[in-house]
Amino acid sequence: MNSKLSAFKFVRNNKKQVWVMIVALSLTFMTMYLIHFLLLATQESFQVLCLEQPKKIAFLDLTLETMGVDRSSALSEEELYGKVEEARNDIMDKLKAHEGISDVYYTQCLYVNYQGIAGSIGYDFPLLAESQIPAFLKHMGAKLVEGRMPEGAGEILVDEKIFYNQKLEIGGYFNETAFGKVFKVAGVLASDNLTCAGTPQGYTNSGWYMVVLCNEENADMTKVLQDIGLEPTEYDTIYDSVDGADMYQKEVIKQLNIALLAILTVVMVFLAISILVAYVSFMRSRVNEYCLYASLGFSRRDIYGMMMREIGAIFGISIATGAAVTVAVMIFMGHFLLDSLGLCYRYFYPEHLLRIFAAFLAIVGFLQIPIIVTVNHIKTMDKMEE
Repeated sequence: MNSKLSAFKFVRNNKKQVWVMIVALSLTFMTMYLIHFLLLATQESFQVLCLEQPKKIAFLDLTLETMGVDRSSALSEEELYGKVEEARNDIMDKLKAHEGISDVYYTQCLYVNYQGIAGSIGYDFPLLAESQIPAFLKHMGAKLVEGRMPEGAGEILVDEKIFYNQKLEIGGYFNETAFGKVFKVAGVLASDNLTCAGTPQGYTNSGWYMVVLCNEENADMTKVLQDIGLEPTEYDTIYDSVDGADMYQKEVIKQLNIALLAILTVVMVFLAISILVAYVSFMRSRVNEYCLYASLGFSRRDIYGMMMREIGAIFGISIATGAAVTVAVMIFMGHFLLDSLGLCYRYFYPEHLLRIFAAFLAIVGFLQIPIIVTVNHIKTMDKMEE
């Protein structure tokens, strides 16, 4: 018999049962991808901070030993401070003379917290003299888009994503929880690396650092320090491109991958059980139909092919429907949620689509067990009467 069994007769004649499965699979696809979309908005956002910003700026807090200051000698506190200042100025002059370093400041810094969908990350930015800020913004590729430049003490410029992320307002206080009513937001910046800057207000800060303005080729401060004759140790504080990349891999990529794998595994297990129960129920209600096909001369291979085409149609329609709904929901969430939180994001993650397709294929593979068992137990009408 050459004619094929139709894979759509059951679909057309059992719309309620089929559409329940299609809706369930579509929602599963949508849920799995939206979870990826939201969690990876954190990754996309933190990537800017960990990988892009350190290509232009680094922060150094070196120990006395690294700077070559002997604290064991009988020096008064004032003399020790003078030696430290002299050593620091010498290091800063050498850094400024190094290729790829445009300027170095020793200045107070403030800490800003950047909140993602899953977790948060913090970073420092410098407090500079008003006259230094334009050159700093030019180096960082940042432009003022709202408000004004600082005109007095304790005025802060924040990147527009930080502005939305921290729910700030121009004229309002910056990070009031940590610093109190000390720093006011004067303006908003547009940049590709979450640039913030400001002017000091007394001695309220989160630390003093040598702030190094560098280029991408000279963003490894350990190497730069070695070039000028210093040998940094583990006791020195160095925030640079190497530290940022290491933190990105360990604290962002690794942790998010663990979370995504755990979520995917849980969803897949529940999906497999649900689909198995539903499809076994479908097959039990169709035993007579399969037997009729066998009695008409269709082989077990023909019946198996029909069942697989049915599954292919159901899963194909589910994925197409789920994808269409997912795109609409992502656009909505991107505009009304992620933009308002000041987060970076993108819509298309091919590697995670492959994960979802692999999960769906695994479910189809899992369904082979009851399908093969059912096909092998199909009887013709005369055998059933016996």
